Amino acid sequence: MNKFSSDSDEILKRLFDPKPTKVKESLEDLFLDRLDSLDIPKTTALNIMGMSLRTLDGIISGEQKMLDYTNLIKLANFLGIDLEKVATLYLQKIKEVHFVSNDINRTSEKIEFINEKFNLADLKKVGLIKSLKDYDEIESSICKYFGLKNIFEYSEPDLNVAFSSGKRAKRNCSIKNWVYLAEQKCIELRNTNEYTREGLIEYFPQIRWQSMDVENGLVNVIQQLYQLGITVVFIPSFTSLHIRGATFEVNNKPCIALTDYVGFYPTLWFALVHELYHVLFDWDEIRLSNYHISQENQKSLNSQSQNEIEADNFAREYFFSKDKTLEASRFINNHDMIQQYALSNNVDPSFVYVFYAFDAPKNDKYAWGRAKKLNPNIDTLKSKLQYDFGATIPFSEHIKKVRNKIYN
Repeated sequence: MNKFSSDSDEILKRLFDPKPTKVKESLEDLFLDRLDSLDIPKTTALNIMGMSLRTLDGIISGEQKMLDYTNLIKLANFLGIDLEKVATLYLQKIKEVHFVSNDINRTSEKIEFINEKFNLADLKKVGLIKSLKDYDEIESSICKYFGLKNIFEYSEPDLNVAFSSGKRAKRNCSIKNWVYLAEQKCIELRNTNEYTREGLIEYFPQIRWQSMDVENGLVNVIQQLYQLGITVVFIPSFTSLHIRGATFEVNNKPCIALTDYVGFYPTLWFALVHELYHVLFDWDEIRLSNYHISQENQKSLNSQSQNEIEADNFAREYFFSKDKTLEASRFINNHDMIQQYALSNNVDPSFVYVFYAFDAPKNDKYAWGRAKKLNPNIDTLKSKLQYDFGATIPFSEHIKKVRNKIYN
C-alpha cells in the first residue's frame, strides 16, 4: 500500500472515530478544531464535503444568509455533530453578524421616527424624496439633504408650536424641518465676526439701493451683513408653509432665514428688512425664546401680532411708503414713468407694482396680474444662495461652495 492510500485511510479512520464532547462557541471553532484533529488542510476538508470555499466561509462567518440546507448537513457530517447543533450555531452567527431581531426593531423604530418627524407628502412634492413607501430611499435622501450621518441625528428645534391632529400637525413638522435646515446651515457657516447693534444701524442706509441689482444686490447685502456678524441664509420653502422668514440665535449672534414663498422679488427684500427690524428691536426677546418665525396672514408663531405689524410697517416705509405708492398709482399703467419713479427712490420697479397691488382698491382686478408680469426673474439669484431640494451634491459640499463665494 503506498503512502497516499495509507494517509487517506488514516484520515477516514479519524473522520469517523467518536470524538469527546466539547463546548464550543462557534462553527468556526468547531471547524478549526476538526482540521487540527484530522491534521488536514482546509482544501482537503472542502473536497471531503463537496463544498466551495465561498459557501463554507459564508456559513462559518454568518455572512451567507441564503443557503442550501444540504450544505449544513455536509458540515454536520464532517464535524461529527448533530445537524440541529450546526443549524443552531449557524443561526446564532447570523443573528450576531446581522442583528436580525435588532434590525427588525430598528427598522420599525426608524419608520416610526421618520413618519413622526417629517412631512413625507411635503418632501415628495418638492422633489426631495421619490417614494412615500421606500424608507431606505427616504432615509438616504433626508440624510443627504439635511447633512445627517443617520436619521436619528435629527432633532427638532423647540418652537413651542402647539400640535394638533391631521394636517396641522404635519404642517408643524414642515415648519420644524425648515427651521432645522436654516439653523444647521448657519451653524456650519461659522460666522466669527462680531455683531453690534450700532454696526447694523450704521449699515442700514446701504441696503435699499442694492435692490436695483436683481442678480447680485441681495447676495452683496448678505455678504456685507455676514461681515457685521449677522448670518442670512436662503432656504427653499415646503409647499404647505406660508413662512416669509425667521430670526434666531446661533452662538449669541443673529441669524436670519429667508425663503421664496410667493415668488415676488420685492418680498425677499421686504422679509429681510422685516427680520432685521426684529434683530434691532426684539433681539433680547429672541435670544430667550430661541426663534421668531414670521408667517403670512398668521403673523407669527409667537402671536406677537403688534411686533409683526410694526416690523411690517418699518419694512414698508423703508422701501416704498404708502404715500409714494399712492402717488405712483396715478400713472401705474405707464411703465416708463413707474421705472423712472422707482429708480429715483432707489428701488427696483417691481417694488412699486407689488406694493400697489397690496394697497390696490378692489376694482383694480389687474393689479396682481400686472405685478406678476413685471416681476423680474429671480432664478439666477436663488441659484447663488439656495440649496435646492433636487441638488445632486451633499449638504457639506453646498456649504463649502457658498462659504467660498459669499460667507467669507
